[in-house]
Amino acid sequence: MTCKRCQGRMARDHYLDIEQSGGEWWVEGWRCINCGHVFDPVVERNRRQHAAAMASVAVSAQDANDRTSTSKSKQDLLLDTAA
Repeated sequence: MTCKRCQGRMARDHYLDIEQSGGEWWVEGWRCINCGHVFDPVVERNRRQHAAAMASVAVSAQDANDRTSTSKSKQDLLLDTAA
């Protein structure tokens, strides 16, 4: 496995989950030997979900903005043809 940040080599590592109230205290993850970036599948999934949600909000805002500018253009055209 290679690091997404520096393309370095990843090594499996164990981390203590101090937030966990019960069950497993140790979790496995991947750590880059070069830059120290930690890859955790749960964190990565949450990042992807957040990015997808933000992208859909941006698309919705752009669509709303396009509809507003389109309706203004139609009004301008009606005024131009009436004059």
